[in-house]
Amino acid sequence: MPASSAWPARLALAFLLLVLSGASVLLWRQIEGVQQQRLDERLGYQARTLARQLESTLYLEVDGLERIARLWNRLGRLPRDSWEEEAQRTLAGFPAYQSIQWLGEDLRMRWLLPLAGNEAALSFRLTPDHPNYALAMEARATGEQRFSNSFQLVQGGRGFVLYTPLYREQDGVRVFDGFLQGVFRVEPLMQELLAQLDPGSFNVELLEDGQRLFRHGAVEQAPQRSLQLPLSLLNNQAFSLRLSPTQELLEQLHSPLPGVVLGASLAISLLLVAALALALENSRRAQALQAANRRYKIEETRRQETEQRLHESRERLQLVLDLTDSSHDGLFIFDTTNRELLHMNQATYASLGYRPEQFAQLLRNDPEKLLPGFHRWLEQARQAQRDNLSRIFQRELIRRDGSRQPAEINTQLVQLHGREFLIAVSRDNSERLQLEAQLQRLSQLDGLTGLYNRRYFDQQLPAELRRLRRSGAPLALLMLDIDHFKAYNDALGHLAGDDALRKVSSVLRESLQREGDAACRYGGEEFAIILANTGLDGGEHVAARIHEAIASLAIAHPASPLGRLSLSIGLTVLDPVSDEQPGELVSRSDQALYSAKHRGRNCTYLWQPPAA
Repeated sequence: MPASSAWPARLALAFLLLVLSGASVLLWRQIEGVQQQRLDERLGYQARTLARQLESTLYLEVDGLERIARLWNRLGRLPRDSWEEEAQRTLAGFPAYQSIQWLGEDLRMRWLLPLAGNEAALSFRLTPDHPNYALAMEARATGEQRFSNSFQLVQGGRGFVLYTPLYREQDGVRVFDGFLQGVFRVEPLMQELLAQLDPGSFNVELLEDGQRLFRHGAVEQAPQRSLQLPLSLLNNQAFSLRLSPTQELLEQLHSPLPGVVLGASLAISLLLVAALALALENSRRAQALQAANRRYKIEETRRQETEQRLHESRERLQLVLDLTDSSHDGLFIFDTTNRELLHMNQATYASLGYRPEQFAQLLRNDPEKLLPGFHRWLEQARQAQRDNLSRIFQRELIRRDGSRQPAEINTQLVQLHGREFLIAVSRDNSERLQLEAQLQRLSQLDGLTGLYNRRYFDQQLPAELRRLRRSGAPLALLMLDIDHFKAYNDALGHLAGDDALRKVSSVLRESLQREGDAACRYGGEEFAIILANTGLDGGEHVAARIHEAIASLAIAHPASPLGRLSLSIGLTVLDPVSDEQPGELVSRSDQALYSAKHRGRNCTYLWQPPAA
């Protein structure tokens, strides 16, 4: 081949090398992007979970204080011993409280629990120069609870205040009777929230108007990757959570696969271009053989040398492909028309229990038995690529033994020589799916008793009401409270109190014999039981069984007149045709419970509508 005609071929090879190198870099960046997306997904999921936990925790305490306010507003100003009993119950269930207080109508401190550590607040008065005065006046004017920004507590340290306005009847007129104040300290509140967070995975900051109020972990001044979520804390929108991954988590999620793929792709590109260059050289030598028979043997030797080099190049190419077998993720490439495999690594078929030929035959002849919904998935991948959407799909692969394996599959469609090829990278994400399901279950359970928590109760009761109204079935709601529990804790200690709560919870769980019934820890030593498809007889039967089981435990209670632990139960039965809302049903059960306690405790009281 003349030198003048060799330059276009060399330029074409250089252009091909440039294109292949560019494709290798694109593939490397795509796999790097998948790794970053995994980190962003985990960061977003953890941030949303913490935000929901913080909001849910605050709303539980808002409900607890609102419950005391309802008793106050309904019964008039509570006696101090009743107020302290209710406040102690609320304090016992949440360690982030600094104190619960009553400011009188003159905005002076009247009652305060606990006294220890809060002596500086005994002479407190809310004056117009206080940073929360305007917010408190807003709560008084609207009659609604208000949650403050952080401020310097007179007891020392920073905290928040939840203002709940109180009212009483005076000469038939509803008049303002001061505030029920819940004072929270910033650090215990956040530590309670972060109790289940893996400290080696995330750094957490609580921000107020963009300024750091609390931090957990070695938070950088400007973290490279972080996610900030706004918090909705009742009326207050000034707070947000910011999460950033720790260096330990970044190192844990880092994978050498992108570098391996990049190196392998560049090596393949260089080998391919080298092979083409050798082929051009071989052609030039073949033409030279026709011109000089005398050089035939020399050129033959060179041809054999070239073939040997090509053989070595193929071996090197195979070595590069074998390197993909070291990955735990499956990698396979196939023709979408006839589903013939071009390449797959060992992780593709070995993790499913197939031999290579079995996997290839299933993909070619009956792909639905390998990947259910295969044809629909293929169309979704095409549509996602046309619309430039995410090409990561959650699917299931069927193992050889018939069991199913969750798989996260990243797809890329390539058009080459009028044919369509699909490059797929599959990953077994069973562990992540199980973790998400476990977190969902944990968010609905009370950590101490194992019963459903208040959040589950608030979701389940409206759902059961809607379902039972459609079927025309009744519903019974039991509100239960351990009698003289504060005195029990004072006499025997909180460890004994926790043990008693667990034993009572076990009795409540064992007293429910039907699927659909639910026992929940409503707050502190108060419990709630939802009995679906249950009328008055069934509700009274369950209440009697609970009283009997609690009595059989014979838990000694030195401060109880009975000498043992007992329960008071308020029972409400809802007619299926009524249109009462969940809040009305809870309020009636709460009133029935209050009546049971005032009728001597250790009994069940059925709510009755007031006489006309």
